[in-house]
Amino acid sequence: MLKKKSYALISVMVMMAIALAACGDSKDDSKHQNSMEGPLTVELSLNAETAAIGEKVIIQAKVTHSGEPVEDADSVEFEIISEDGGMKEKVPVQHSEDGNYELEKTFTEPGMYRIISHVTAREQHSMPSKELKITK
Repeated sequence: MLKKKSYALISVMVMMAIALAACGDSKDDSKHQNSMEGPLTVELSLNAETAAIGEKVIIQAKVTHSGEPVEDADSVEFEIISEDGGMKEKVPVQHSEDGNYELEKTFTEPGMYRIISHVTAREQHSMPSKELKITK
């Protein structure tokens, strides 16, 4: 009789362990499946390709996944690099609306700048870039 109770207890424990392991796997599978539904798309845009010193430049990344706006990206940063090597910075950007992440920036030095968006969302990373000319 004691053997039957021990076997029953062990059987219940094994079944619980299997059930718990299966629950953890299903969460990982759904996250992985979500990232496989389609590519992350990032449309980087500037309100102007040329701007004057002190003029506001709006840098925007429109982030979508499978055609839907991404409002919960893991991280969005704009890297700004002066082509003469004088300036390099990364600025974290927050979501504004409809999958748009924006930064208003004014420049104090003339020259050519490369703007690179670093977007991580849905287990994917995208980093399109644009050129910007700042004049006196």
